[in-house]
Amino acid sequence: MNRQWTEDELYTAELLQELQRKASSLHITDESFLENVRESLPELKQLLIKLEDSLE
Repeated sequence: MNRQWTEDELYTAELLQELQRKASSLHITDESFLENVRESLPELKQLLIKLEDSLE
């Protein structure tokens, strides 16, 4: 039986997909890997905060 997802579930799934997309764009083979990670951290942190808030 298929059920309808709630708005909260859809929002949470979107946040997780965005986190996954951002993280998967970071490649250890890139010459500037650590710099890229460092630059991505603020946005990743914001997404994690939004994710945490959506689960409260």
